[in-house]
Amino acid sequence: MKEKISIIVLGCPKNEVDAEVLAGELNSSEFIIENNIENSEIVIILTCAFIEDAVEEAIDTILEITSIKNRVIVVGCLVSRYGADRLKEQLPEVEIFFDTYNYLNVVDYLKYNKIYKNYNRFIYSHNNQRVLSSTFSYVKIAEGCRRSCSFCTIPQIKGGLFSRQINDIIDEIKKIVESGIYEIILISQNSGDYGKDLKNSSNLTALIEQALKINDLKWLRVLYIYPDDINEYFLELTRHEKFCKYLDIPIQHIDNDILKSMNRKTDENNIKRILDNIKTNYPEIFLRTSLIVGYPGETDEKFNKLLNFIKQYQFYNLGCFKYFREEGTTAAALPGQVANKIKNIRYKKIMQTQKKVVKNINKTLTGKIFQVNISGFSTESELLLEGRTEFQSPDIDGITFINEGIIDEAGFYKVKITDFADYDLIGKIV
Repeated sequence: MKEKISIIVLGCPKNEVDAEVLAGELNSSEFIIENNIENSEIVIILTCAFIEDAVEEAIDTILEITSIKNRVIVVGCLVSRYGADRLKEQLPEVEIFFDTYNYLNVVDYLKYNKIYKNYNRFIYSHNNQRVLSSTFSYVKIAEGCRRSCSFCTIPQIKGGLFSRQINDIIDEIKKIVESGIYEIILISQNSGDYGKDLKNSSNLTALIEQALKINDLKWLRVLYIYPDDINEYFLELTRHEKFCKYLDIPIQHIDNDILKSMNRKTDENNIKRILDNIKTNYPEIFLRTSLIVGYPGETDEKFNKLLNFIKQYQFYNLGCFKYFREEGTTAAALPGQVANKIKNIRYKKIMQTQKKVVKNINKTLTGKIFQVNISGFSTESELLLEGRTEFQSPDIDGITFINEGIIDEAGFYKVKITDFADYDLIGKIV
């Protein structure tokens, strides 16, 4: 009888991709992927360790699952950050650990109780099996990061930039689209850096150009692109009907002293120049960003500068993080560390301000008609359908609820926005 395996995914969409590939490879062997953990013999946990909260969530999940299951395998960033030997001492209940680049060794380990090859760097290819189960699909275009932001652990965990070949990515997108999924989301740590490690002409715009030529593709979304990677040629590509009018541009801060300390390769003038250009010449684009409050040296004056910047530039979507002294980062040793109480106050001010910004923008959207990728009935009520506009990215942004109209199947429909609730939109099929 085939063994049943459950996979728990923690962290970012890049982990979701790895989980789908792992599930596909296990399914093609002599195992069955089981959604109900209670019915499975083996549980695999894909972990995140980017920030302290993610580490705590991973440890809590491991302890919870090992208390009810005898066979638990842990893979991913937690292992890459702290090492299998160290974790084995702390978590002896876990059967075996695999790091980020060796997660597919789980298949050989379970089939043959052997590990045939340890990978230094590895990204799946279009030839790998993959279990797809949504109305959209993430496609990982690179691993690692060539940057060295002072607060970030990614280069320690995943190493430098490691890009896939364009042909391999395009073959995967075609395969996914042929399966009936028409929204593709390109992801990496910084998609603007894609291809800069390859000894050919591969780059993000070349990849996008080829992807937009795929016949049945309806939406192409790109996550994430730093300010210094945005040029006019890239922005012209966003005019294509298949390119989602949505850009996620992580800026982290607007004060030049903070940006320099963070080792960000940009400054206030460059950020504002890019945003002004987008708002003036590409007004159809909805912007998202991410910020850090409470970074070492952030005075009241520097924070208020950031707060006023948010009021001025009106991002439709925004993520805010409270700075934490991550082990092994250069920022952890900086003077001028900000008290947690102050971080919490600043975080609340940012989010309260952003809520007002979104409310004002949503008022202007009421009455307009947008294409919506409807996934089916809402998880909140079977009386509602739910989906996303092209300016609502999965998992991180709001959603669109549909309370009037019916659909034959999941897919793309025109929806008129009739109302909104905080970050979510409400509409009817037209």
